[in-house]
Amino acid sequence: MSVADWIVLVSLWGISAWRLPAALRSHRHRMLWGAFTALAVSRVFSANPVVEWMIGWTGGEWATLFRHLSGLLSAASLLAFVESITRGAGGRSRARWIWPAAAVVTSVLVAMFWARGARIYWVEGQPGETATAGRIYLLVFDAWLIYCLGAAGVLFARFARTAPKLLKIGMIVSAISMAAGVINRGHVMVVNLADLIVPQWQATESGLLHGITFVITVVGICVGTSISKFPALITNVKQRATLRDLRPLWAALVERYPAVALGMTGSVQTRLYRRAVEIGDGMLLLTAVIPPPTDGDPDRVAAWVADALETAAAGGGSSQPYGTIPGPASRGDNNDGQADDEMSKELQWLRQVAAAYKKRGAASGARVS
Repeated sequence: MSVADWIVLVSLWGISAWRLPAALRSHRHRMLWGAFTALAVSRVFSANPVVEWMIGWTGGEWATLFRHLSGLLSAASLLAFVESITRGAGGRSRARWIWPAAAVVTSVLVAMFWARGARIYWVEGQPGETATAGRIYLLVFDAWLIYCLGAAGVLFARFARTAPKLLKIGMIVSAISMAAGVINRGHVMVVNLADLIVPQWQATESGLLHGITFVITVVGICVGTSISKFPALITNVKQRATLRDLRPLWAALVERYPAVALGMTGSVQTRLYRRAVEIGDGMLLLTAVIPPPTDGDPDRVAAWVADALETAAAGGGSSQPYGTIPGPASRGDNNDGQADDEMSKELQWLRQVAAAYKKRGAASGARVS
């Protein structure tokens, strides 16, 4: 397999795995997941080791048939996805004909394959020059793909005119990728028509054009249909990084005061907010051991936490909690926007405290060793 084949295969299976949870929740995401997964399966049946193994096992072009059928399924699923997202609120589906049409095309291709004795391209059952019947088979296959890709591209382009800004970019990228797909299959159709009409021309496909347009199609649709998810993905990555950064401070407090642990179920955002609350509750209990610093300087707060934990471990401290802890307040009767902004400030401050606490612990370990 070429580098381009590996890029396409890894991209498709990665997108398929990423979109599986969403596919379990809604029809439109199932259609998009089906488009990516079916195309990924199609690329598996394009790999030379798989093709050669199936030829040796079956003696026919079954790998090619499976590649084509999964490609047809991918195109139909993609068109159904675009139709679902461009359908107006409460509008009737215009895609009811897609699956019956796909079933008809699939039946025709399977019947042609079966009638030729498990062959598509081969003449007299042997690899080599493409048979006339094989070129007719390809015309049916390419005509369906071109129609699905072209219709999807038109719908993407139309939806881009009214879509929000980030989604608009995704729709434009998707429309361009569909145009590349039409070019990819269109040049194959032209070659087959030329060889059928004037065989002496001996027209051949352009491997370079095929490879470039195919990569643009696959990568473009992966990026175009996912670009609106990028902000949420970036936010998720940042939240996971914050969870990791807070862990040393959180673990030290929970080890000393297990009762403050609320549990870590839920989304990453929920877990992050709970971790902030747990750290705050742990710090509040430490105020009964040693009064906290009067300001929120992360280094002084980290030093206070370390000293208070050591004192508590030694049995010191018996007063009532001080009542407040240093740092920005994140709770109160605020609207959602203010609460989110204050929570972000608190998380940023807690990361600084956790970093100082971790650094202090590393320095102490170095002195001991």
